[in-house]
Amino acid sequence: MALSTLQIAAIASAAIAVGGVTAVKTGVVPNPFQTTQQEQTKAPAAAKAKVAKAKPAICHECGTVESIESFTEKGQASGGGAVAGGVVGAIVGHQIGKGRGKDLATVAGAVGGAIAGNEIEKNVKKVTRYRITLRMDDGTSQQLTLDAANGVAVGDKVKIVDGTLVRN
Repeated sequence: MALSTLQIAAIASAAIAVGGVTAVKTGVVPNPFQTTQQEQTKAPAAAKAKVAKAKPAICHECGTVESIESFTEKGQASGGGAVAGGVVGAIVGHQIGKGRGKDLATVAGAVGGAIAGNEIEKNVKKVTRYRITLRMDDGTSQQLTLDAANGVAVGDKVKIVDGTLVRN
């Protein structure tokens, strides 16, 4: 048995009407026909219920700075130090020995120079970082490693915003 378009529209309209009445009755949707006086008589009881149930909100991103530790990390090597060290090492190694010994010294100098040049580049590019320990308002502890301490000190109330610390 096929339903006509009119029958389908009537069924859909009835379903929407039932859903709307249910939403108004359950309070999901406010009743547009409720008078101001009715709202006022309900408001004090609802306000009291909300006040009694309300607990202070805990900020899960907020806390107190417990410690700040600064440390240095080697920087990232770009490869320029290794290349320069390798060239210098090869030149120096080439000055040593004769024949096959000279070839071996050149290779050893290049490898040693590359390793040394890479480490020198990392040390030149070293950075100071900060390990900051926080006691969060929710009772947990959190440790952040940041490039800058952002002027915070032990005991400061802070909030974590986009991975950095902001004073509260």
